[in-house]
Amino acid sequence: MPSNSLLFFVTKLIKFEGFKATNYWFITENEILIELANKTNRSTCPYCHKSTDKIHQSHQSHQYRVRDIPLSSFDVFLFVNRRQFRCKNCRQVFSEELSFVKKRRTYTKKLAQKVIEEVLATDVANAGKRNRMSSAEIETILKELEEDLLKEKPQGLKRLGIDEITHLKGGKNYAAVLVDLDKRKPIALLEKRNKEAIAEYLQSLGSEKLNEVRDVSAKLIEMYQIKESIRDIFESQITGDKALWDIAEWIKEAYKYFPRSCQTIKRWIDEILAYFDNRTTPSTVEGINQKIKLIKRRGYGLKNFDNFRRIVLLNWHFC
Repeated sequence: MPSNSLLFFVTKLIKFEGFKATNYWFITENEILIELANKTNRSTCPYCHKSTDKIHQSHQSHQYRVRDIPLSSFDVFLFVNRRQFRCKNCRQVFSEELSFVKKRRTYTKKLAQKVIEEVLATDVANAGKRNRMSSAEIETILKELEEDLLKEKPQGLKRLGIDEITHLKGGKNYAAVLVDLDKRKPIALLEKRNKEAIAEYLQSLGSEKLNEVRDVSAKLIEMYQIKESIRDIFESQITGDKALWDIAEWIKEAYKYFPRSCQTIKRWIDEILAYFDNRTTPSTVEGINQKIKLIKRRGYGLKNFDNFRRIVLLNWHFC
């Protein structure tokens, strides 16, 4: 049995408020299991919200094992007895809540937060290496956290922005992005970008929240439909002469919403109409140019042109 001073040190090390370390074991050469106990003998009933100290059951069948942030070279697992209480007020039996782990999760909130920060800063593979976890384990954590996020409804939504993004090369499989303009954060990413999918999501928020954004969302949907209509022009098999008339009509309708874009189209109308003659765009060249810039940044600038050319050509050779 570890000494009290050592257990006090372990308690300070793991930092779970209201819990203390009562024992620990080295289960393998690189894994440690720490037994925790709640410092208090009371819990709050989830049914009537009254506090009770009457323990209904406290035995090994309710012991709970969860994973925590690694310590030094050791993977850390926590072993805690999740006691059952009987409420003195409503007589209901319930299991106590563990403040450091969500319901039906096998990892602590601290580990989840650490994984999220590292995935956002790097990627799944690197986050897995740093936490000695497989990519599948990392993705399971991300999937469970995403499920929690999808259950949450946006709070205080007043102004809604709608845009689109494609997650595949070639401009296919467009998704709709819904943004809280005041908080400047995305609130939803819908697999389809059509009006029906957007309306279905808005209705899922409930009538009260929908009423808050109704005036704004109606205007944005109209803007979105106008924006989509010019895509139809470019995707239709028409000549440059027909395209000129269609674009002119589009500008009349869109100018009140997109004045700067309309002015840009007017300035470059000859070049735009040339697209309808041979259906080619500079997008491929621009995409390659962006990748070349990324290669240059990764190399912190390549002053020698021969080295620069060699790295660029080799990148495409091994794609």
